[in-house]
Amino acid sequence: MATRLKNLPGSSIAALRGAGSGITRFALKPLATVFKRIEIGGRKFWCTLRQLSGDDAYERYLAHHAACHAGTPPHSREAFFRHQQQHKWDGIKRCC
Repeated sequence: MATRLKNLPGSSIAALRGAGSGITRFALKPLATVFKRIEIGGRKFWCTLRQLSGDDAYERYLAHHAACHAGTPPHSREAFFRHQQQHKWDGIKRCC
């Protein structure tokens, strides 16, 4: 490739990379697309992980509360998690 560039009349690598030439933009476009897809995939993975672990439970509660119980104020974050822990651990928790 370098020999071809040298053989072109009046051209240099700097001239080819100058304004009006799409070589630099063409080379970077696929790389930017790859990084964008990695970013989107990472964001989806992180959201799924938060949902599976229950880390986003309060945000989901606020969305549900706004949609179904608009007239009442929502619980604070501390009260919400206290209620979740009481619901999870109160009562008999055994297999037999």
